[in-house]
Amino acid sequence: MRLSLWSHPRSRSTALERYFQNRGDVITHHEVLADYYFIHRRAEPIDHAQLDGDQGQTYEQAAAVLLAEADRPVVHKDFPYHAIDELRADPRWLDGYHAILVREPRETIYSNLKLRGEVTAKNLGYTDLWRWYRHLEAAGCRLLVLDSERLNAEPAAAIGELCQFAGLPFDERHLSWSADMNADWTKWAGWHVDVAQSRGFGRAASVPPDWTVPAELTGVLDEAGEIYARLRERVPTKAVSR
Repeated sequence: MRLSLWSHPRSRSTALERYFQNRGDVITHHEVLADYYFIHRRAEPIDHAQLDGDQGQTYEQAAAVLLAEADRPVVHKDFPYHAIDELRADPRWLDGYHAILVREPRETIYSNLKLRGEVTAKNLGYTDLWRWYRHLEAAGCRLLVLDSERLNAEPAAAIGELCQFAGLPFDERHLSWSADMNADWTKWAGWHVDVAQSRGFGRAASVPPDWTVPAELTGVLDEAGEIYARLRERVPTKAVSR
């Protein structure tokens, strides 16, 4: 069984990944496609990362890691914008279970601006997340949309439904963890300080109430807001089933 956690940067996706790492009964992979995008392709620069001497992986090498047969369930977390064209052209992804995690875009933009030198529609990730969702939906794939705010406020309910969707058992004990930097995050450590310092879900968003999105990003916000609204309409209101 493969459960793919698709999202955009700063969506609380690493906290969701941490839950699965904490279980111990699944194999987890952390942003393997980022190796392809940032390191192998050098598609754009990235701050707060330790990449000296790293050659990254080709798309085929990355996909081989994520799609390999395994003796346990596999859960991986990635952003579609890192390889949207390659993903859409690769029919192997039409199998498995797919969860789409989305966060309110004003919060996302604020969080990105603290870490990125430049925020664009591309690296904010909503456009390609929507393209990937529509591709999977059209192919009849097994899909579940999760709202980041509910994940943070009601983690037991949200993750319980996700586990039910993927046919995995759920245990609330895995919703808390020790505060440390997971070894899988080392090269991207600067991006994961918040979750590394956390002991579970429930941390409030840190956006100041009087903060406004910079004028040059209002178009990006508007587009992301439309996608966020479309995806939220697809969040199930009843218990999900496989």
